[in-house]
Amino acid sequence: MRLAILAQLAAVSFAIPADLNSPSDEQIVAQTIRSINSLYTNSSMLDKCQQCKATLDIGKAISLTRPDLVPEVFIDWCTTHKLDSAANCKTYYSRNTVVASRTGTDFTNLLQLMDPFSLDGDYLCYYKMKKQCSLPELPEIDLSSWWPAKEDIAKVAPAPGNETFNVLHVSDFHIQLDYALGSEANCTTNGMCCTTHTWNANQKPDSVDNSDLKFFDSYYDEDGNFQLGDDVTSDVFNSSVWVPAQEFGAYKCDSPELLINSSLKSIAAYQEENNLDFEFVIFTGDMIDHDELEHTNYNMTIESQELIIRDMKKYFNDTPVYSVLGNHDTFPYGQLASEASGHTNLYDWNEDLLADLWVGNGWIPFEDYQEIKKHYAGFSVETKRGLKVIAINSNTYYQKNYYSYWNMTEDFDQFDGIDQFGTLKFLVDELLESEAQGQRVWVIAHVPPNTQTLPTQAEAYKQIYSRFSPSTIAGLFFGHTHQDQFTMLYANDNKTIEDAIMNTWIIQSVTPWVGFNPGWRYYEVDTETFSIMNSMNFYTKLNETFGNDGAEPVWEFEYSAREAYDPQSTWPADAPLNATFWATVAESIKKSNETAQLYSDFAYRLSPFAPDCSDGECKENYCYVSSFGVNEYEKCAGEGSIDS
Repeated sequence: MRLAILAQLAAVSFAIPADLNSPSDEQIVAQTIRSINSLYTNSSMLDKCQQCKATLDIGKAISLTRPDLVPEVFIDWCTTHKLDSAANCKTYYSRNTVVASRTGTDFTNLLQLMDPFSLDGDYLCYYKMKKQCSLPELPEIDLSSWWPAKEDIAKVAPAPGNETFNVLHVSDFHIQLDYALGSEANCTTNGMCCTTHTWNANQKPDSVDNSDLKFFDSYYDEDGNFQLGDDVTSDVFNSSVWVPAQEFGAYKCDSPELLINSSLKSIAAYQEENNLDFEFVIFTGDMIDHDELEHTNYNMTIESQELIIRDMKKYFNDTPVYSVLGNHDTFPYGQLASEASGHTNLYDWNEDLLADLWVGNGWIPFEDYQEIKKHYAGFSVETKRGLKVIAINSNTYYQKNYYSYWNMTEDFDQFDGIDQFGTLKFLVDELLESEAQGQRVWVIAHVPPNTQTLPTQAEAYKQIYSRFSPSTIAGLFFGHTHQDQFTMLYANDNKTIEDAIMNTWIIQSVTPWVGFNPGWRYYEVDTETFSIMNSMNFYTKLNETFGNDGAEPVWEFEYSAREAYDPQSTWPADAPLNATFWATVAESIKKSNETAQLYSDFAYRLSPFAPDCSDGECKENYCYVSSFGVNEYEKCAGEGSIDS
């Protein structure tokens, strides 16, 4: 197909006029834009996908000679052909700066590396160019040469003992540094609300009266105690605001630091009140807010990470926290370059920062400092009981990371093809080492394989997890979706209870964005096998903090997974909540509207925005829980993968 497209391209010609020996920048840009536009003017020659790939090919040509001109060309292309709003086109293709999260430099770097007429172009034109190409068929991927055959004994998990210990899981804080009391919490602007640059463009109805609300400049002191601050109502009240942002947050906004400290304090208080000890914490990422990218800058990215880690250290004291980076926890948003690409220097600062903070707080041993930097903020660590925790930076397979679209067509049975970041090899090597020692493993990452993951990597992870579950892998833990969810891994994609191999644990967020009550959970973990025996979930009803004169939120026990999903106690009390247990729940979600509603209520933590399954709002629940990889999920549910 490439030759056919190139032949057609010759007819429209990408060339600088011969009479211009030294064309100006303006002339080069103008001619390049004309060449691209001619692809669309002569639309009978090329279909939409071919136009996209040919555009990328022209972009590649100019990126190799004048990379500084690529942003101007592609901003024009994006706006002229209405691929997105003018603001988004500017964000996606303008050169990177420290004052706004723009990705034009990363896009230019990708153009220099990629082959537009290969699988690189197919996936880029589908996921990043508004589906101008159809989703390509998943190529044949067979990673079986990466490991020895799985012995029969490795196909079953070890039997648990009769004692447990506790592990805390938190995720998706999304601190909103510019959260503004009294600002619009029901904005109509694009993105997140509760800032001075968001508003509701509609006229507020006379029936909406907020004059009786009070606002307080409250805070948590150095000892973690809540202090009701001064009444600042006269300073922040605005009669034109529909829904004023109050102290502890709102459902269309991210977390003010006050809410984050409230959640952490509730965890510390629960431990003290119940004489409970968390041996370690897993934090599955996302510290930066969801504000529009033009309002996201380098300094606030660093400040957000430093504040979240400082606050966790304050409330968790000497308890180790094993963390991963989320898709928001970099700058520009979602980007990460591999060492093989030649551009990793753009992102070294992030691994350096996290290595300093994690090691400096005593969470990760000093000897692992270089490993954190080597594996893009990934690492493996052994807990005091002998469990290995492997942490992965999921931006290495994230659909919005431009660098993930390079070199997608190499041999899939070799590490250097499908694994430009080396993350898969790192994971497999660690799992092989643990398997040889009879050691159990937890894997933690931010983005689940069925959500915003590139299909080739999703398939690779699926094969890896299938090979090492359930004998070596005892748990897979993710965040990102903001919902309390799980997904199933089945043998040979047979969605039956008998074929269940492994399940994931996808944790609820602390941030209420969008429509969720804040929550957290802990696990009761078997001391012998590190299998999860139960999960205990907690939340606060954010709407009950509205109009209550600044009072501190009340955090409540929400549910026990064992009791909620097995109310008749048919599951053996001494059996872990393993893949078979969750496959049974998945079947019930498929067949029972009552279970589907229960699952949806928990996903939203009983917020006012929880869907009503009787109205058909829960159709995708079964697709989600039964699809381990993005390939199966997109086939089952079509569009609708959560963007967090």
